[in-house]
Amino acid sequence: MAGPSLTSQTPVSNFRLPTFTKEGFRSMLLQGSQAIVRPNNIEFADLNLTLFSGDEKADVVTVLLSPNATAEPEDETVHGSGSVRVIRDDLEITGTNWTYDHRQKKVSIAANARITFNAQLPGILK
Repeated sequence: MAGPSLTSQTPVSNFRLPTFTKEGFRSMLLQGSQAIVRPNNIEFADLNLTLFSGDEKADVVTVLLSPNATAEPEDETVHGSGSVRVIRDDLEITGTNWTYDHRQKKVSIAANARITFNAQLPGILK
């Protein structure tokens, strides 16, 4: 997520920040209905964070939605104290007080976590 230094104290409407792998394939897309760009972070309203497979297929792997979030481009993290909704083909997770670490490809939810599995889990109750 590191790139040129841009700042704006005025909210930018329909902000989009794509990232790519070293090979040039789409890795992530940060979007928000509004964003305030600061030297060390970007504050989003209506965050839509889309994670891609990072290969030529550019499959959508995961989508994170949050009404308010802060991206830390240098650390490659995005976090929020409010709600988050994590959507994948096999599950959906909601919760609050969350962090996404792009280097580790890890979502952490500290409170009110709820997981809905969309995949079959044979033998889970054995």
